[in-house]
Amino acid sequence: MDESDTSHPSFSRGRRWTSALNMALAAAAALALVVMVNYLAAGHFQRGFWSRDSSFKLSRQTLAVLNTLTNQVKVTIFFQPNGDNQQIYLLTSALLAEYQNACPRHIHVRLLDYSRFAGEAKELLAKYDLSGPNKEKDFVLFESNGHSRIVYAREMADYDFSDLLAGRSKFVRRSAFRGEPLFTSDIFAVSNPQALKTYFLYGHGENNPGDPAGETQDLGRSGYSKFASILKKEINCDWDRLSLLGTNGIPSDCQLLVVAGPRHGEFLKDEVAKIGDYLQKRGGRLLALLTTNCGLEPLLAQHWGVSLGDGRVMDLDPHYKYSSYTFFTATLFPHAIVNPLAKDNIPILMVWPRPVFQVPDQNKVPGAPEVTLLAATSKDGVDTARRTGVFPLLIAVEQGVIQGVDSPRGAGTRIVVAGDSDFLDDEVIDTLEGNHDFAKLAVSWLLQRPQLVLDGLLPQPIREYKLYMTDARISIVRWLFLAGMPGAVLALGGLVWLRRRH
Repeated sequence: MDESDTSHPSFSRGRRWTSALNMALAAAAALALVVMVNYLAAGHFQRGFWSRDSSFKLSRQTLAVLNTLTNQVKVTIFFQPNGDNQQIYLLTSALLAEYQNACPRHIHVRLLDYSRFAGEAKELLAKYDLSGPNKEKDFVLFESNGHSRIVYAREMADYDFSDLLAGRSKFVRRSAFRGEPLFTSDIFAVSNPQALKTYFLYGHGENNPGDPAGETQDLGRSGYSKFASILKKEINCDWDRLSLLGTNGIPSDCQLLVVAGPRHGEFLKDEVAKIGDYLQKRGGRLLALLTTNCGLEPLLAQHWGVSLGDGRVMDLDPHYKYSSYTFFTATLFPHAIVNPLAKDNIPILMVWPRPVFQVPDQNKVPGAPEVTLLAATSKDGVDTARRTGVFPLLIAVEQGVIQGVDSPRGAGTRIVVAGDSDFLDDEVIDTLEGNHDFAKLAVSWLLQRPQLVLDGLLPQPIREYKLYMTDARISIVRWLFLAGMPGAVLALGGLVWLRRRH
């Protein structure tokens, strides 16, 4: 056999080792490159959004708040992911992930699924007194340095009732997600807590904020414990009771004074003078819920442009009448307190109130308080003197308000007046969503909580895409997924096998 016909190996042993070493070095170099790229990306990354849907793209206002954080903020998503609020949960978890990605050193988000971790869920509910059959369970909890705020699932969405009212659907559609304005506001609140204090007057049969019934039970009325809970848990404002009898004055730390339905006689002149000095000389804040004459009426009329009627009011329009003595507000007028309610067409349930009027021509006097009507009856309103027409129900007063640096709630006077205290008591306040929300909105406006972080923050629309198909097309799609696609994969695999066989 010729030497040329002898079989020689393609690579010598040396060349094989050289090739193996070269491949190992190349793999090591590629691995080192990947490690270095990931190391650099961890500290120098840029997030981008490919989708046109910017629901989870944080606004510049939110980023500005996050960049100023120095405290640790713990965020607990207390939801059942597959429950009734699944859509809100998905939006919430995705948005809060962006918060954590934008500020990983100070924002720490966790999910607590109360359907799986019942023990831990009970501990959290007990800690914040959220247990009970009527308590809502889907919420987001923000905590920082002993301060906490809660946003419930029902607060996170705007609702569209048009399909339900028109009979096109049996369900109310969520039209917008309000997560970012609420979350940013609460992160700012718990990381920048303010010293706020509210005092409830007592001594004249007022509703008791410390007891659901207690001393008011004999009067056939319930207390104000739920209202006090809103102050403490939703606005982070402490409260106490205060009597102005004798030498007692209004404390220097009083940020809000609440007069909740006095019904045992009238305030003494000395008590009225103390309230007047608090409002005029100290730029005080007052929530006056005056079911009956109590002696404050002349002060409100002479100095603040508000007068209260002696009779009671009902609305005879069947669209607004709720029961014999209760009815819904027919009209909500533009104002910061009721704008959120008017936007979602949420009324307030009133309980046989006194009408609240603006003193004629009061606003025309230079330097006079600005008096704004908040709510009124329909044209079918009627009072106990059988006069009919539109009756005003709620009024807000403001004078000389500026954002001060020495006072947590700013300078100037703010007052909210209602001729009804029962609509915010424990028996009624949670009967309708509007009453609870009005209490929170009114107190927030009176306390002048900072709104700068909310400027420009708007709810993001929830986009829904509906695909309508006939039964025949649904059958075609079903068979396409069950047989067509798997069959195509098998056919392609068979062709490859036949080709390689030959």
